[in-house]
Amino acid sequence: MVVDDEYDIVHVVRRYLEKWGFGVDTFTNPAFALQSFKDNLDRYSLALVDIRMPEMSGIALASMMLKVKPDMKIVIMTAYEIDPDNLAIDLPAIKHKDILRKPFTLIQVCSAVQKYVKRPHE
Repeated sequence: MVVDDEYDIVHVVRRYLEKWGFGVDTFTNPAFALQSFKDNLDRYSLALVDIRMPEMSGIALASMMLKVKPDMKIVIMTAYEIDPDNLAIDLPAIKHKDILRKPFTLIQVCSAVQKYVKRPHE
């Protein structure tokens, strides 16, 4: 699952990940993403979530996901500087290595995903 309020970001990330063989659902609205997540818990093992979105912050979205499914893996995407210590207070499950800084490359996105999800042909 990829959640970012910018269509271009979700489109590019989806293309990157699909080229590497991953199945991807994308959302530009975090409320829709949360509902899809709740309705399809077994479908999702990882979410790439933008931290700043107008409808709901990525921190709030990730927190709600983790309450529903504590073993859910979350990677935060951001163009802003984040203090990992402050992030750890709000989301203790998120580690510094789970932050993708924009702009990122195909390799960075795929490497972040591969930490938690095996490609289908592996």
